[in-house]
Amino acid sequence: MARPRKARTLESPPVAAIYIPAGWTEKQIAPVEIAIEDFEVMRLTDGHGYNIEEAAEKVGVSRSTAGRMLERARRAIALGIEKRAPMYLDASEDLVLAPPEAYAPRPFHFKDKVHSECMAVACSGIELTAPVERIFGRAPAFALISPNNAIVQIENPGSRAKRKAAQIAVKALQTHNASRVVAGRFGPEAIQALAVAGIQPLVANGFNLEQSIDLLKKTHPVNT
Repeated sequence: MARPRKARTLESPPVAAIYIPAGWTEKQIAPVEIAIEDFEVMRLTDGHGYNIEEAAEKVGVSRSTAGRMLERARRAIALGIEKRAPMYLDASEDLVLAPPEAYAPRPFHFKDKVHSECMAVACSGIELTAPVERIFGRAPAFALISPNNAIVQIENPGSRAKRKAAQIAVKALQTHNASRVVAGRFGPEAIQALAVAGIQPLVANGFNLEQSIDLLKKTHPVNT
């Protein structure tokens, strides 16, 4: 029997990102993936001076697991630089996030009208308990939330597409003035398409719609 996935705790819902070397084209080497949770351990230790035990406690893993995560992140970045390959940060296949212990949801009172600078959450409906969908491009729908907490549901035409699901989903979000989108995982094609569209991808796999709205408005506020 497969071992259950253990939730990781990150300081804030992470941003998926891609870094492309100057002169790279899609005909060259494939992108190198760096798991967001592995990078979090590297960020804490190499970037902010935590020791491995402290980083492990913050992320919610054992010291030995944190050591393996740190080694993976360092190796991926070193090989990416060596090969001059694009490097992208995204959730791994088995990542599940846990809200911080201090998290306490606030009551939501949704209004009637959605306006500009919306946040989209990949989910199957607009019930507050609806889980965030795992794959951005294949999500059945998006909950579209405006800064004044108006919410509507829009269908994702990419969920039925045979090819280029991510690009189709991005175009749908553009038409609804989305400036950010939340999903469990994106992939390099989705991240590139979102970057071109000026939409920020945020990872919140393991959260539900209510947690996503509340945490992301606290940690990634949008000017109204």
